[in-house]
This record gives sequence, structure tokens and C-alpha cells, in this order.
Amino acid sequence: MNKLGFIAVALSVLAAGCASNTKQDNYREASFELCNTEVDIYSVSDDGRVRIVCSDGSKFALNSEETLETMRDINIDYCDGEGLGKFNESRKYYSFKCKSGTLLSISK
Repeated sequence: MNKLGFIAVALSVLAAGCASNTKQDNYREASFELCNTEVDIYSVSDDGRVRIVCSDGSKFALNSEETLETMRDINIDYCDGEGLGKFNESRKYYSFKCKSGTLLSISK
């Protein structure tokens, strides 16, 4: 009976630890979704800017968490869901390259 109680407590602790996603977890999850392959570099600077480099050479630079939704929309609307090869966000524009090779820059 003690083993069963210990297992139940261990599973509860594990589930609680998995349930709390941090901001970095969200970025990391999105980077795997956008890379569609392994992530070689994932960094967050002191100002909150995120840089992601995928093992296939794809590169992403994000200013905020809201940008992830924009990236998903761009992937669907402009790249037909095939994926992004590069992405950069400036104050006024989103610049990106679809995996097909199409290069675009759109205003925010």
C-alpha cells in the first residue's frame, strides 16, 4: 500500500510540474512547430527578444509572444502552410521567407 501511495504522489508532482508552462516553454513549443525539425539554437535576450535557429538553417527573430500567432497566420496565408525558412520582425514590418523560397515583407 505504501508503494501505491508513493506512486500516486510522484505522479501528482510530475503532473503539476508539466502543467505550468513558462513563456520560454511556449516559444520553444512554437519553434518546434515552425521549424518542423530540431532546434539548434534557442535564446532569449535580456530585452525579451527571441532568436531561434533550426537544424535545417531556418532562422526566426521575434519581439514578443504575440508574434507567434502572427507567424502561424503568415505561414498559412502566405506560405500555404509549408513552413517558414526565415522570419524577422522590425518596428514596422515582418520580413519572412517561405520554405518554397518566396521572400516577402509586409507591414504590421
